[in-house]
Amino acid sequence: MRLIILLVLALFVPLTVAQETGLSFLRIGVNARGSALGDAQTATINNAFATYWNPSGLTQGRRSIAASHRRWLGDIQVYDVAAQLPVGDKIAWGLALTATDSGELEARLQPGAPDGTFSAQFISAGVSYARMIAGIRTGITAKYLRERIFDTDASGYAFDLGIQIDLLDGQLNLGGAARNFGRMSALEVERTPLPRLIQGGIAISPLQIIALYDQTQLLDVSMNIEASHLIDDELTRLHLGCTVTIMDLVDLRGGYITRDELRNFTFGIGLFFDRIFADYAYIPFEDGFDGPGHILSILYYL
Repeated sequence: MRLIILLVLALFVPLTVAQETGLSFLRIGVNARGSALGDAQTATINNAFATYWNPSGLTQGRRSIAASHRRWLGDIQVYDVAAQLPVGDKIAWGLALTATDSGELEARLQPGAPDGTFSAQFISAGVSYARMIAGIRTGITAKYLRERIFDTDASGYAFDLGIQIDLLDGQLNLGGAARNFGRMSALEVERTPLPRLIQGGIAISPLQIIALYDQTQLLDVSMNIEASHLIDDELTRLHLGCTVTIMDLVDLRGGYITRDELRNFTFGIGLFFDRIFADYAYIPFEDGFDGPGHILSILYYL
């Protein structure tokens, strides 16, 4: 039984250098836009998915609901839903739910034929609160966590904190977040350490082309530059993302993550239909891993 649990936990870690934590779905980007930008979303996120990246971003936008489906390593399926609920101009609430399913896995107590099958499930449910204070956006998320592997389960809690600031009339965005600070109960005999991380960076719009006759935005190029530090893994990574928006109709995206054995380059596209935003991310995995990864997201402004 102990062997089975260890093997399943290995499936759910991101396979980075010096891995020391579990519940890795907590540090894999939930939406296609963020994932396509190399997970560089902390400074600019402003919709329902801010419940994951940076809760302070909930104060920026309109009321929205969102859903996402991630197909990850080993055919792991992850489902996310989130809601952004502003209250006036300076306060907003957020709700989020993430569920991960491994599908049917073969159980072996020793090398050879499988002894049967089992599955693993992980759930995160969170409530966020965000407030604008003197021009600075702040936010906090409280999460309930639960994991179940075979007939063993554990639960726990975690908190996220975030901050965002806009400068130069919104042309320069700064943001930072601390995520997954909490504790799990013991899974069989040991606690699963949470993937605590700190992430922050900037976003800029160095190029815009606007039509003279009607001020239509023909082209907008934005760049995200962020860094994250995985505390228990003692690993610092750089996240780079670039978005090219054409006629406010289509986004073309690309990203890069350093020091990640599973993925480096990331790509994606976004389409806008009135109040509906549809996004897709393509995540090519490094040689030796089953892939690629695919993420589909839908965002709807109410």
